[in-house]
Amino acid sequence: MINKKELNVLTKHIGGIGLSFLFNQDAFEFREDINDDFPLNIQDEIRLRVHVDEFPETRREEKIFDSKSTWSLYRSKKKYILYDRSLEIDSLPSKLLILESDFKSGEIFIRNDGSSQNLFSDPLGYPLDQILMIILLSRSKGALLHACGIYDRDSGYLFLGISGHGKSTIAKIWFDNKSIVLNDDRIIIREKDGEFWMYGTPWHGDFNEFSLKGLPIRKIFFLRHGEKNSAVTRKGAEAVSMFLTRAFPPLWDQKGMDYTLGLFDRIANKLTCYELHFLPDKKIIDFVRNI
Repeated sequence: MINKKELNVLTKHIGGIGLSFLFNQDAFEFREDINDDFPLNIQDEIRLRVHVDEFPETRREEKIFDSKSTWSLYRSKKKYILYDRSLEIDSLPSKLLILESDFKSGEIFIRNDGSSQNLFSDPLGYPLDQILMIILLSRSKGALLHACGIYDRDSGYLFLGISGHGKSTIAKIWFDNKSIVLNDDRIIIREKDGEFWMYGTPWHGDFNEFSLKGLPIRKIFFLRHGEKNSAVTRKGAEAVSMFLTRAFPPLWDQKGMDYTLGLFDRIANKLTCYELHFLPDKKIIDFVRNI
């Protein structure tokens, strides 16, 4: 949402995590009486000041991770620098994000391509928005999964799968049955009051209906296409491994990896997980409900 008192502040909540973006006054036409103090909603977890066409001098002292294609992460003077492309590519990035060591604040620098309105509605964009969320979640807050989330008859169903396993198919089947689709491709999971919750995100796949709603998880399924509808229980280390291969883990951060693996282990110990082979028709709805 846009903070109406300070019109140059954009606040978003994804997965129960608040992100506030403060735009500098030169980027857009805002009121002249803006207070330079950063107004912070009590629920916000990170504050990011946005600069347009004001790139700083940066030193990449320590490479932490490089995707070799879309993004890279460095550390310099106790700060983290996230680029929107691999610096193995010999060109300047269009965006970079400098995070303080406590991950509670930072600055975004953007090369303006003329789409000012898009910058205001989505300052980070892909892939920095999702990488930032993975970083924040890895600090004992949760995890981002390749998954489809469904809200059906007051029950939350989590279907995990990599590309081609049927997440978007499941989303369409349940949507046609008047159920709520949280997302068909990216779901955030978190612990809350002794339960495990799932949250929709705006980063959908082939099925473009989504909701940012959060709700407790009742059933968990690892998706597979099959010749008939069937479900087999997966427990312990096997279930944890299946979570991990369908997650976006913080591979660059040992502490974050330890937390993520521990989270998956706690979920597998508390909730029954199934490997679900299914046929792509509405019969799968009653099959899942009756498990």
